[in-house]
Amino acid sequence: MLGGGGKGAKVGIPALIVVVIGIFLSQAGGGGGSGSGGLDDILGQLSGDGSTQQSAPANPDGTKDAQYQFVGDVGALLEDFWSDEFQASGESFEKAGLVIFDAPTDTGGCGVGQPQAGPFYCPPSQKMFIDFGFYQQLEDQLGFDGDFAMAYVLAHEYGHHIQNLLGINDQVRQAQDGASQAEGNALSVKMELQADCFAGVWAKDVYERLETGDLDEAIDAAQAVGDDAIQGSNANQESFTHGSSAQRKQWFTTGFESGDASACDTFA
Repeated sequence: MLGGGGKGAKVGIPALIVVVIGIFLSQAGGGGGSGSGGLDDILGQLSGDGSTQQSAPANPDGTKDAQYQFVGDVGALLEDFWSDEFQASGESFEKAGLVIFDAPTDTGGCGVGQPQAGPFYCPPSQKMFIDFGFYQQLEDQLGFDGDFAMAYVLAHEYGHHIQNLLGINDQVRQAQDGASQAEGNALSVKMELQADCFAGVWAKDVYERLETGDLDEAIDAAQAVGDDAIQGSNANQESFTHGSSAQRKQWFTTGFESGDASACDTFA
């Protein structure tokens, strides 16, 4: 499905930093915060800042070789793309680590990662944590379908790594201090939608390598993990922490159509 390196549109990373800093200097209030776990925290967000690695561990029993290979390949493509983008903007880049786990795991700064708690990125260790058992739960309960749905999840989590490198994560966490729950949730949504947009920017770069239907898989996955889709008929917008299905589709599409991370200003 995917293979080789890529040459994407070069992003205005310094400009993106300026935009976000300007927003936080001009407004009080905060945002974000972890969800309560399970399906309402699917694309998890845990706070901090931190170190590096990029390797999928060897599969211990040989039963999921294809999944391990796919995740490793997508991780390498994400690393190559964002490294090139940062280099083009004259910014320092550090690659994200990738940990595939199926038992309680020390995250290196975000507590103990629990199986089936959802994929997440830990800023202190600069690592993404992926549990295949939870991905199966997504397929069973939310209708995830196809390998590029998993690629979208990985690209979204790598988007959080980019936010961490740009200092956006720290700015949001600082703005959360003393904020109301509603204000906190609102900024959390902006963080998550920006990570979706960054995922779309990467998808644009690899578009020529995609099979028919791959892009639809990513869009369907983004919509499936909207807060309203997860909460169902009892959806309460003030409690949203990741964005509605329509918002997630919109910002992934914005990133894809622009191919430019500077278009991912969800804080405007």
